Order: sequence, then structure tokens, then C-alpha cells
Amino acid sequence: MGVVIPTAHPVRQLEDVLLLDQMSKGRFNFGTVRGLYHKDFRVFGVDMEESRAITQNFYQMIMESLQTGTISSDSDYIQFPKVDVYPKVYSKNVPTCMTAESASTTEWLAIQGLPMVLSWIIGTNEKKAQMELYNEIATEYGHDISKIDHCMTYICSVDDDAQKAQDVCREFLKNWYDSYVNATNIFNDSNQTRGYDYHKGQWRDFVLQGHTNTNRRVDYSNGINPVGTPEQCIEIIQRDIDATGITNITCGFEANGTEDEIIASMRRFMTQVAPFLKEPK
Repeated sequence: MGVVIPTAHPVRQLEDVLLLDQMSKGRFNFGTVRGLYHKDFRVFGVDMEESRAITQNFYQMIMESLQTGTISSDSDYIQFPKVDVYPKVYSKNVPTCMTAESASTTEWLAIQGLPMVLSWIIGTNEKKAQMELYNEIATEYGHDISKIDHCMTYICSVDDDAQKAQDVCREFLKNWYDSYVNATNIFNDSNQTRGYDYHKGQWRDFVLQGHTNTNRRVDYSNGINPVGTPEQCIEIIQRDIDATGITNITCGFEANGTEDEIIASMRRFMTQVAPFLKEPK
């Protein structure tokens, strides 16, 4: 969810953020990721093993420049002279977030006091542990964790017929998971790419649980995401809200089929699910 920062020139990316901030009158949220697919890095000539350091360097550069209106760099990863950037920023503080899956990314964001996006492919216990790690470090570094607006993401399908919701997501996720595994080579036992130990470990866990089988992996995903009846969706989301304290959620409805089916599922969510979600216990 967001821009693959290492493959984007920071000046061009900063100007895109400024333009969207102006056009949306401050409603734009700058989401970022460091990337996982090896072809992306090859196409843009970026060393995949340096992706974490490049992401942190570019991200800090962009966020600081939003306040100053100028940008320059003499880092190990990119060098260019000081330039003014346009348009000028609209928001006092541009909303931002970064997808965090590994402990390393969670720790770095906590030190900065920056919000995380929690992945839809991890369950409640993992989300709770991730938040506990973040809160401990952020508090240690003097941040008020009550003011940091994290986000949880979900694949969502709401239908009065639970089996229908499961089936429509199954068709979409089978294709997505196969594409996901084929688009990156870090899951191959022979791959030695450094910096992705978390993802390799997660894949090993999937192997031990039998989730390398696409159907079993889809069953797992359907079980931890709001896929089913309105009552089932409320239960799953509320469980995560109570475990993490996060009330900002982003739902992807693209798994629901046709445009009309997607809109219908969105409407059911807004009328039969969202109004019944409560503040964390």
C-alpha cells in the first residue's frame, strides 16, 4: 500500500506529494513501502539489498523537505544540488504512513514516531505483538503514542451469504497469491538476497503450516479478514481493534468481482458493518 520509495526519485516523488496535497486540500495520505519484487529493482537500477536504507533515507528527505520547500542530497544513495520544489505544501503536516511487516521496520518507525500500516496477511496475535513492540520503543523515545494514527488493512467482502463472500474472494486471492509468489525470488531456497529475513521466515512458517498450497493460504486469509456476513466481519475487525487499539482501517473490495458487486459490498460494509464497530476495549 503506497509508493515503492527506493524506485522513485525523491524530487519527483516530493513534487507529486505536494501536488496531491494541494488538489485534495490536505486529504491525501502519503503511503510508502520499500518493495519486494526483484524485477522492480532491476528495472530502476536499484540494489534490492539496500532497499531498507534507501527507503529510510529518501523518506526522511521527503518529509523534511515538505516543511522547508527545498530539497538536496549528498547521501550514499543519491546526490543532487539544493532546489526549490513546487507547488507549496497545503497541509501543516502531510498525513503519512509506511507499511511495516518486519521488526526492523517497526522499530525504525517507532523511533521516528511515524505511523505504521499493518498488513492484512497477519492475524490478531501478530498485530498485537507488533503494536506492543512499537509502543514500547516509541514511548522510550518520548513520543505520545495516543496521537499516532496507525492503520490496519483488510481484504473485505460483505454478503448475507457467507459462502458466497468466501468463494468470490477465493477466486481473486488464488490469482493474487500465485502472482505474488512468482513476482519475487526471495522465497526460493537458493536466493541469498539480504534484508528480507522476515519475509523468508514468514514463508518458512507458511511451509510448516501447509500454506504454500494456494487453497490453504486463501482459507487462512479469509479467516483473518472481514470476509463473510456483516456479523462475521464485525467480529473479525472488532477483535483486531480491541487487540491493537487501532481504529483507522483501510478495506480493499477489489476481490468482490464486477464493478456492481464491488459497490454492493462497499455499501453493505458502510451500512451493516462500520456503524457497529466500537472503540477499543
